[in-house]
Amino acid sequence: MNFRPTFSKEINYELNKCFRCSFCRSQCPIYQSKLNETWNARGRMLMVQLLRNGTITLDDNVLHRIYTCALCKSCEEICPGLVKVTDIIRETRRQLAEAKLGPLPEHMQMSENISKTGNVLSKQRPPELQEAIDNLPQRSHTIIFMGCVAQYVYPKQLITLFKIMREVGLEFTVLRDETCCGNFLNELGLREEFLKALAENAERLRRLRVEKIITLCPMCYNTFKHDLPELAPELKVAVQHSTQFLEEVLRNQILKPTRPLKMKLTYKDPCHLGRYAKIYDEPRNILELIGAETVEPERSREFSRCCGGTIRIPYSDLRNSLSNRFFEDVLKMKVDGVVTACPSCFHNLYSTAPYDIRGVFDIVEIVGYATGIIDRLEELTGLLE
Repeated sequence: MNFRPTFSKEINYELNKCFRCSFCRSQCPIYQSKLNETWNARGRMLMVQLLRNGTITLDDNVLHRIYTCALCKSCEEICPGLVKVTDIIRETRRQLAEAKLGPLPEHMQMSENISKTGNVLSKQRPPELQEAIDNLPQRSHTIIFMGCVAQYVYPKQLITLFKIMREVGLEFTVLRDETCCGNFLNELGLREEFLKALAENAERLRRLRVEKIITLCPMCYNTFKHDLPELAPELKVAVQHSTQFLEEVLRNQILKPTRPLKMKLTYKDPCHLGRYAKIYDEPRNILELIGAETVEPERSREFSRCCGGTIRIPYSDLRNSLSNRFFEDVLKMKVDGVVTACPSCFHNLYSTAPYDIRGVFDIVEIVGYATGIIDRLEELTGLLE
């Protein structure tokens, strides 16, 4: 296929900074699964350079290298040249989409789901969540942006957050006609579709005069924290991730732990909460404030392993490999469970957890249990049928 991307001065500068030193091999999760240089960050950079120069043509092998990048930013944490690999991959994907050569068919189905149903999963809102929403005020200056995964697959995580917010006396509501924030579309290179999805939610925020957004999903957090101000600068909306909110109410003793946690836990940093949003301390502070015994994994914080969630479709086997490598580290630590602060990470880890691990938990449910707001951790685990 004839495809020769034309990059801006800034992207060309980033691309030319890669001098193929191979430092990224120690961090790239895809390379560590494939053990082939063409699946590594520097291999991808070389392919994009060769495409740009017309030295190679686009084929399925090249496409798969471009779309299996998890955009996890692991390589950027170790790169001596500070190459913005994720910016280069996103721009390449954008031009592929513009040329109708990408994304892959499975990705286009997800885009179609958002267009038709408002969510990437093409699901209906679960009745128990709808019932909880019906009991919320019609308007409030504070909203919880529910996100696709928590809203349609793990609704009890949201319901627990609702209960916590009521417990601390915070008035809030949700966007009853909420649709996907669009971040995943942007990752696929579907820039126009992303801006349309974000604009629809911006209009809802404007209509309800929202002043503050709290979200469970790190991708939603980054969208409203960084992309919304560019699209709608007149909207002065404060954005908090649920971990920032929970740490605040626990540290100020507005919410207090009432039940000891008889488990040894480790925390898994989500890529979009850690490397993208630089939120590392708040989740760990939460676990300390509720008295949890925690152990740090060998690779954590900015060097945390990616669970592979962003490439789960259509590369579920590769996602499994990435999650399994994380659990190989966890099993050496002799912990009872894993805590994360991202619904997508929760899903990927829950789906692949070995029997030796007693549980995979979202941090909201751990807080809900420790503060007596929910009775059993088990009531929040498991896939919604």
